[in-house]
Amino acid sequence: MFRLVYGAPTKFKYITQTIAKINDEGLIEVSADAVRAWIMSPDKTSLAVLDMPSMSFEEFSVDEEARYYIRTDEFNKIVKRATRNDEIILQFNVEEQALEVELRDKKSGFSRKFLVPVTPGAQQEIRELKIETTARFSMLSEDFKALIQDVKIVGDILELEATPEAVTARAQGEDKEYEWIMRPGDAILDLEVDEEAKSSYTRQALEVATKPVGAAETVRISFATNYPMKIEFTFPNGEKMDLYIAPSV
Repeated sequence: MFRLVYGAPTKFKYITQTIAKINDEGLIEVSADAVRAWIMSPDKTSLAVLDMPSMSFEEFSVDEEARYYIRTDEFNKIVKRATRNDEIILQFNVEEQALEVELRDKKSGFSRKFLVPVTPGAQQEIRELKIETTARFSMLSEDFKALIQDVKIVGDILELEATPEAVTARAQGEDKEYEWIMRPGDAILDLEVDEEAKSSYTRQALEVATKPVGAAETVRISFATNYPMKIEFTFPNGEKMDLYIAPSV
């Protein structure tokens, strides 16, 4: 039905770690031009939408489009076994009715194969959410990771406030306070504010967003007052992951 060969195992690990962290099950779609995934947290406060176009694969052959629910935790365990010299080969095993994951060493040809159980997926379209945000900014992925790690020391809630001049991050804990005023050209790369915004998000949900930073150079964050946050990661070969995080009430 399909045969996909992905040659960057390290980057793929960041992707699978992220989706497995959100939920141990997700909806995966293999179409004629891309692989897409939709993973929502059990409490419906976090959503990951992954889009991997055909050009991001070294080999992309699809005879018949397919949609499955897959155990993301089991899939992640297998991908973690890949070494830097491996390529990851994905295909549907008709006899076992499972996803076959092959880790093959590019130099020696040594191969290991695993099976991940799948079940037929729903027929609804996998698509991005349409949200109306009023503040948007970009920053280096490593700086974003540092921000979440800073908040972890202080408390469990990150408050973001955006004005045309800056984005201020705050956190409070028992006898602890944290503030980072981020301005364009300094901690953030750019800033667009249609209307001043202020909203809070749990550190636990935001920590999931630190997983892809090793594969993406920058991250783009959009939000509005007491509104879901959208975090966009774009990877070098055209892969894209959008994370949506509900505000903390």
